[in-house]
Amino acid sequence: MLAGRVRSVRREMGNPLYRNAYALMLNTVVNSGFGLLYWIFAARTYSPEEVGRGSALVNLMMLISVLTTLNFGQALIRFLPTAGNDSARLVRLAYAVSAGLGTVAAAGVMIYLNLVHSPGDPLWVSPGFAIWFVVSTAAWSIFNLQDQVFTGLRSAMWVALENGVYGVVKLVLLVAVSFTSVSDGVFTSWSAPVLALLVPFTLLIARRLVPRHAAASAAEPGAGAPAPATLRRYMAGDYVGQVFNQATSSFLPVLIIQLLGPQQSAYLLPAQTVFIAMNMLSVAITSSLVVEGSRDPARAHLLARSILRRIAVIVLPAALLVALAAPLLLLLYGREYAENASLLLQLLMISMLPRVVVTLWMTRSRLANRTGPLAVQQLVHAVVVLGGTLLLSPSLGLDAVGWSWLAAELLLAVFLAPIVVRWLRGTHPVPARGPAPTDPGAGEVTEVIGRIDDGDKDNDGGSGPAGPADGGSGPAGPADDGPTRRIPRVRE
Repeated sequence: MLAGRVRSVRREMGNPLYRNAYALMLNTVVNSGFGLLYWIFAARTYSPEEVGRGSALVNLMMLISVLTTLNFGQALIRFLPTAGNDSARLVRLAYAVSAGLGTVAAAGVMIYLNLVHSPGDPLWVSPGFAIWFVVSTAAWSIFNLQDQVFTGLRSAMWVALENGVYGVVKLVLLVAVSFTSVSDGVFTSWSAPVLALLVPFTLLIARRLVPRHAAASAAEPGAGAPAPATLRRYMAGDYVGQVFNQATSSFLPVLIIQLLGPQQSAYLLPAQTVFIAMNMLSVAITSSLVVEGSRDPARAHLLARSILRRIAVIVLPAALLVALAAPLLLLLYGREYAENASLLLQLLMISMLPRVVVTLWMTRSRLANRTGPLAVQQLVHAVVVLGGTLLLSPSLGLDAVGWSWLAAELLLAVFLAPIVVRWLRGTHPVPARGPAPTDPGAGEVTEVIGRIDDGDKDNDGGSGPAGPADGGSGPAGPADDGPTRRIPRVRE
């Protein structure tokens, strides 16, 4: 029995779809765990004022990075698996755009904080720290993109390792800096390990993983980077959707402060943090589906079924367990948190059930390069959550957030479920991957639709019998010895 289970685990981990999904889920757990420990250590090592300033600067750096990477990370997950010999160029482009825009935006913010605020103000920055902040923001942008690069290269185990090492080093440095005279120890301990780890992992990607991936994927039909117009269109819709998503998560605490006061906003924080971590598990496992589905669109619905089973076995039971244990979990923060935020956390966990449908629909949209609807979907979600909170908070208090969030997920799930069901059944497949936008006769993905007798075999360029199209089973029969016209599929 033990040997059978070992073989089953080896088969599971031998499949890139599951191996990368589990690696990304492990990374989510690692990040969440080290993040919790970091702020606990910070609260016990530094004064509240230092922790508050450090937290504000860290979040400011991450916000600038999110807004200036243009959601390039999702584009890497979608297109890097099939980039072939263009893999290195696509990675360099992502690094250059994200780090360049991050540098410009961070410099503008630092100039503003230095000129507008006076020394002694919590948000004033010295010229020396401003330079450090700008460098750190550019490095953070690349460091974050490397998670998506590893994922797109089907080497997601490096993501968990990289972030695990970063979490350990960050904790050690947090305590070590507290014994020195270094100012802004919280921000320094957060950003310095990024610069240290960036070099070895960048070299790993550039010298080993990208060349290996390019050699393995270059021979696949349609290999190559997407057309610039396709990439821009994909990133534009995805970026707008990301802005709406950030508006929901980032503006919600501000809205609660205005409606219910700072105390209720404090009660929101742990429930929102736990929910975001749980939601990231679903995002992690479907990121692996995007990678493998982009390599084999014809089987994407079969891969989605497999991923759905694992979500049902891992993510949903975990969400229900957290919902049941919500009062006990929130007691870790204090009795007031348990009394005021238990129902909120339970409602957020229950919303994970319809969220599965929405997540699968988002995955299919990415595989079909249709990110415009993603922006609309996240706009609807933001309107329902923020609008519902505004309308219901006078009567329901903080629980209005939970009811509004659940209503948004249910509304979207009901509307999107028919599309997801048809996809899972294979009746609404993702459009097949087409050729890279190069020479029309070079490396196109084709589909045999019939024989056309041109009277002269040489005119068609055929040199032998035509085999089955797109991986069809069985060799070509005797009747296929004539020239066959192949019609290229056009990449969207």
